[in-house]
Amino acid sequence: MKQRLLATSVCIAAIFITGCSRYYYKPNGVNVPLFTEGGQFHLNINGSVSSESDANGTNTNTMNVFDFQGSVSPINHLGVIAGYSSYNYTTTVPNFNAGNVNATAGLAEAGVGGYYALGGQKVKMVVDFYGGWGVGKIQSDINANVNRLFFQPGIGMRSPWFDVAFNPRVVNLGFTNFDANGHDNLYLQNQGLIDATGVRFDTRRYTFFEPCFTMRAGYKFAKVQFQYVFSVPMSAMSWNASPGRLSMGFYFGLEDLLDVVREGNAKK
Repeated sequence: MKQRLLATSVCIAAIFITGCSRYYYKPNGVNVPLFTEGGQFHLNINGSVSSESDANGTNTNTMNVFDFQGSVSPINHLGVIAGYSSYNYTTTVPNFNAGNVNATAGLAEAGVGGYYALGGQKVKMVVDFYGGWGVGKIQSDINANVNRLFFQPGIGMRSPWFDVAFNPRVVNLGFTNFDANGHDNLYLQNQGLIDATGVRFDTRRYTFFEPCFTMRAGYKFAKVQFQYVFSVPMSAMSWNASPGRLSMGFYFGLEDLLDVVREGNAKK
């Protein structure tokens, strides 16, 4: 995979430290519901904000990535997940020759799967599997539509105070409706969008292995979430993709909130 390093810089994150190079693909957050029974509804909001400057401080690159995710278990052992991820990359001094230009992207996806939970009343182990489909769009030096198939097995532990999960996600990514925005083939070759054999990147599909670690800490319905998603290409590719993403956010379990309200009313 072709790598293009920006000038030596110090990356200062507004929320945490994470890479802020411009990529044609960066993994979104994994939706980890950890359902234990039917009638549960969860919300996640995750984000990563980073900024870097070159050695002279003349150019600043900023990347913002946010995930808005929801999940519901209408009946026991059945789960439905959905979400939207937004990407925004800006640079104060665009350099088209180096491919360092402003970029925006979005991805909406939904999936369905099953789960099985076992354990005590408060601490449960959860095994689950979800599969789904996503669509989106990239607007940058080139424009393209994106579609993505994903398979997401997982195992985790859920408790009132702490959750942890591991999900070895596999995604299959494709691009359609490619628009070079007036750039010639030499530019596309320099960005790896046309490989050494003359094949353009949107004529193939790409598979990524994306193991994910998720931790949450708090109490019942409100927890802080930390998540890291690795992204390892399993297909030959020459264009720039991110090796992973660290995010921080908040998790809300609406069924836990209702339980707390009921407990409070029962004590009155």
